[in-house]
Amino acid sequence: MHDHTKPLLHNIAYVSHSIWPLGPTLLSDILEVSQRNNARDEITGILKYHDQQFFQILEGEQSVVQLCFERIVRDPRHINVSQILDDSIMSRTFGNWTMSYAGPDEIGPYTPTPLKPRADFKGDGNASSCLALELAYQIFLKA
Repeated sequence: MHDHTKPLLHNIAYVSHSIWPLGPTLLSDILEVSQRNNARDEITGILKYHDQQFFQILEGEQSVVQLCFERIVRDPRHINVSQILDDSIMSRTFGNWTMSYAGPDEIGPYTPTPLKPRADFKGDGNASSCLALELAYQIFLKA
């Protein structure tokens, strides 16, 4: 008998500090690579960058999200990576986004992918009680 259960979904959130200020062109490049890799790995989530601080939520199949987070931790472009959420989830909160962006509006002209400015941030609406979504709202309100 085969086990047809879906893989366990998981999310990880972290904050970190960029080692240098990122302009819109470099930030756009980072986002484009993230979106490409996340589409390949079926990872969804959101990224915020403000005042050299990153906040990111990743969600997807548990082992894939863990491997992605391990790559992020090793990335030399940021320091002080602090994991603030590591949890199993029933459904995706950011399922429509391979990596949505919330942050300075001026990045828009530098990327072909539509990016959401902070004021327009909303989850998919199907998981309003999700801890990750609540955490995202709290982080974005402080910027």
